[in-house]
Amino acid sequence: MKKNVFCLLAGFLLLSFSCTSIVIKEKIIVENNSMPISFAEAAEKVLPSVIHINITHKRTHITPEGWDYSFNPFSPAPGNIFEEKRNFFSEGLGSGVIVKQTGNKFYAVTNRHVISDANTISIKLFGGETAEAFSVGFDERKDIAVIYFYSDSKFLRVVEKGNSDLLRIGEWVLAVGSPFGFDSSVTAGIVSALGRRNSAGGNISDFIQTDASINTGNSGGALVNTKGELVGINSWITTTTGGSMGLGFAIPVNNIKRSISDIINYGEVRYGWIGVIAGELPESERRVFGLSSIRGVMIFQVIPDGPADLGGLLPGDFIKNINGIEIPTLDSLLFAVGESKQGTQSDFKIIRDGKTLNKKVTLGLRKRNEALIQQNIAYWPGINVMNINRERVASSGRDSGVIITSVERGAILGNFFPGDIIAEINGISIENSRDFYREINKNRSFNVIRYYRNGISRTKEIVYN
Repeated sequence: MKKNVFCLLAGFLLLSFSCTSIVIKEKIIVENNSMPISFAEAAEKVLPSVIHINITHKRTHITPEGWDYSFNPFSPAPGNIFEEKRNFFSEGLGSGVIVKQTGNKFYAVTNRHVISDANTISIKLFGGETAEAFSVGFDERKDIAVIYFYSDSKFLRVVEKGNSDLLRIGEWVLAVGSPFGFDSSVTAGIVSALGRRNSAGGNISDFIQTDASINTGNSGGALVNTKGELVGINSWITTTTGGSMGLGFAIPVNNIKRSISDIINYGEVRYGWIGVIAGELPESERRVFGLSSIRGVMIFQVIPDGPADLGGLLPGDFIKNINGIEIPTLDSLLFAVGESKQGTQSDFKIIRDGKTLNKKVTLGLRKRNEALIQQNIAYWPGINVMNINRERVASSGRDSGVIITSVERGAILGNFFPGDIIAEINGISIENSRDFYREINKNRSFNVIRYYRNGISRTKEIVYN
């Protein structure tokens, strides 16, 4: 009887259970690329690959020495102030990751901002050895630099690179470096977000966000998964205190593999180049072009006889994808073009005046900005325009046309100024920016432009050979 009462009570409380013994076999499948080994094993694997970096900066300041009342014939005239140059030295610190070894020569990657303008670079290796290091080259667009040093240490190891494209939000990662000079420090956290942009230094990358503690001195250090594989280079933090607040950002390793190789082989990064100035359109401008629901990047300027120009791309073209890869942002355009080699032929899908077109562009080699300036590069058309909105109507007195917002150095349509309003091109009325690009692309060699400056109508003939 007692047994029956117990069964009744158990059945009442648990509802779906009976007094019969049931054995449930559960098969758990875990698919996680980051879990095969422990934090300790991952740390032991990566620590020999991470170095501590100390740099010194030399600054020369001109300081007033004071009044000279001496009668030395070689000194400034009595009563005059003379100046003296004095050298001041400051120190900085950071971290680096060994990425290549050739005999006793090692290459390490770090952030460019860690060694920028350094007069000397000294490093401390895993195991305690110190050495002098030297710069190989840098990539300012991604804020990385490569240094080299010599060592016969048996403790060092080239880092194993992982695949940052496989990272998932919530995955465990370790940050390894020298926060505040405490070398070989390891902190743990998770991947908080992926694809973060707008870095403190303005460099181009879709950053990995992590809450692993990152502080001053961690820059250039390793972000690794729990296999001990390098997935990122720690770069910057967001903080109101100067220390870690759980908002650290790392450059994905896949974004810099080619850059590292180029710097080691050539001393610089060899970016692909098409010769345009491009950007993302605000919603108000996209509506004018009928592009409200489409993401992409607009070409504003082309360099005559540059790769884009030779491939048939024009100002006003809206780039939708390259080689089948969507181009939703300016950064994505820079990546798609920059990571392609010189001589590569790429397929551009564009929208021009409402029509979808395909163009083949053979990429060139990007030169430094200084080199482009020295060559006096011309831009077509060279002026940037926007539609006249309500605020601009009030200030300009015009309710149609396009207003010039800026003028590029080397503009073919020269002698215009910001604030000028273009009303006609070759006798055709210009109502908006779509009209402007349609008409300006019809004839590059000769254009008659009617415009307003300070409310006064003017006409200008532009001849380009």
